Amino acid sequence: MTTTRRLPVLLAIAVAGSLAACGSSATPAPTTAPPPTGSPASSTSTTAAGSTATTAGGPRNLPATVANKSALTAAYVAHTKVPPGDIAGTQAGSVYYAFVPSTRTYWALATFTPSATASQRTLVGMQDGGAMGIFSRPAGGSWTMVATGSFPFCPSATPLPAEVRAVWGVSDPTGCTAQG
Repeated sequence: MTTTRRLPVLLAIAVAGSLAACGSSATPAPTTAPPPTGSPASSTSTTAAGSTATTAGGPRNLPATVANKSALTAAYVAHTKVPPGDIAGTQAGSVYYAFVPSTRTYWALATFTPSATASQRTLVGMQDGGAMGIFSRPAGGSWTMVATGSFPFCPSATPLPAEVRAVWGVSDPTGCTAQG
């Protein structure tokens, strides 16, 4: 296996490892599947059928549709200025998606997969958290990438609102310092 072919695999392992470290006692469940038994409790929970329950007016965890994932991919490509053909789409199981009614804002976190023909420049740019994007979208508006991930991934050091991080069950791994 050449170095070029190993980079996407190594990148996926590194990003998955940094996300796994974010949960306090369990890895948070992406919005594309029900959470595993023992997920951290929050004001929103996903049922076995995949529907969400929330306290009145609180943020809601939502299932990410194919259209959402495509729009996030387009926003990632526009923000990072990588050739569209270099990105295959979102990494399976990596998309987190929520709505905050009080601000009428949608939030998403996604990790992207390079295409099989991605340039070396794109592959290098996607290392160390560069394959992860944090996005926001006002109700009725378009997705905007507001930040890239980092390695290690420290959720409190991102623009993600605390209430969204709580809905997703993500917290900082040991050693992260919250940025105000």
